[in-house]
Amino acid sequence: MKEIDSLQFIARLKKSGLARDTMHLSIGQGLRLVIQAAYFVLIARSLGPTAYGAFAAVVALVSVLGPFSGMGTTNLFIRDVRSGKRDAVICWGNGLLITVVSGSLLTAVVLVVNYLFHLKTGAFIVLVVCISDLIFMKITELAAFGFAASNRMKDTSIQSVVVSLLRLAAIGILVLTLHSVSLSEWVWAYLVSGIVGTAYAVYRGTNLWGRPKLQLNSLREDLSEGLFFSISTSATSIYNDVDKIMLGRLSDFVSTGIYSAAYRLIDVSMTPVRSLVSAAYPVFFKKGVDGITATHPYAKSLIVKASMYGVGISASLWIFAPILPLILGKQYILAVPALRLLAPIPLLRCFHVFLADSLSGAGFQRVRTGIQVGVGVLNVVANLYILPRFSWRGAAWTSLACDGLLVVVFWATSDYLFRRQARGINDAMQT
Repeated sequence: MKEIDSLQFIARLKKSGLARDTMHLSIGQGLRLVIQAAYFVLIARSLGPTAYGAFAAVVALVSVLGPFSGMGTTNLFIRDVRSGKRDAVICWGNGLLITVVSGSLLTAVVLVVNYLFHLKTGAFIVLVVCISDLIFMKITELAAFGFAASNRMKDTSIQSVVVSLLRLAAIGILVLTLHSVSLSEWVWAYLVSGIVGTAYAVYRGTNLWGRPKLQLNSLREDLSEGLFFSISTSATSIYNDVDKIMLGRLSDFVSTGIYSAAYRLIDVSMTPVRSLVSAAYPVFFKKGVDGITATHPYAKSLIVKASMYGVGISASLWIFAPILPLILGKQYILAVPALRLLAPIPLLRCFHVFLADSLSGAGFQRVRTGIQVGVGVLNVVANLYILPRFSWRGAAWTSLACDGLLVVVFWATSDYLFRRQARGINDAMQT
């Protein structure tokens, strides 16, 4: 009897698109979780807090501008293909062109910012990270979003695993062949792994959709519509990563390395939730045809599922934080209190990530963008005052405050819009 029930449960899972997509992404993210954990340990131990802090500061700077590389064409890929507005081959071609051009321009911008604000990192390191993350990595992301748009979540998972595996292989080869790994040697390996990952993405994408095609009319439309997706994603990067940039400028790279190591574990712990977010994202746009009265309840149902994981992982991070120096080395001893301070963040994100997507799916992308930009600006202002006085502890406090604020504001906004639309529907039915 139990065997029959199990078979029926598996059959229901196969019929459920969300469950199937989440399962594919979870398997991929599970493999990626293991790979990234090994990659993180190797790079943190081999570089040490100072060099790792310098690298983390550059990556954080690039991540803030990174969403403008491609100008939101990743999100538009999903929206336009799922809605039938545009063929995938057009989204693929337009996206590649916009990504290469915008990524190159942003690389120049980052180099200028690094020079003007004296961010303590050599121009060569900045240049290599920019090329890797603003051009090559963004092309792989475009392909991954395209696979999701084409109902091929399995290919999305494979793409993410390939990229992570290449990074792990790169640092692994350096550790095995060199007595000590310098930051310059690592960024070269970082670039090579990015090139190989991009070549694989282009190969898979072209096999699926054919040779990329350009459509100038839709290209102009993509640039204008994708801007709000870019601003929204950049705002997310600001309140997630700007503290690492500012720590590198206002404090020192040792503090940056300690804080970045703790924050990295927070990011890794969110891997299962990101699988659910990625699988549900196209569904929000499908349900969004009926407005926020459809997307808001859907978001709340996902929050119930994800928050149970959030409670468990936040508690686990706090309990097992003392193990961190045993894995990364004694020089990361201060990462223990940093991780404990940051531990509630996964639970908070289990709420606001779905509420934010409910706004996007229902056509309130500008509202979402406004909220995220506001919180991002608040994060920067708070860090300007707090970081010089409290270093990484201040960074942790502002991160907690911003994630908590996002939960409150997104919940209040989506609930208000839900009630307003529901009243409008009731009034229309009565008349």
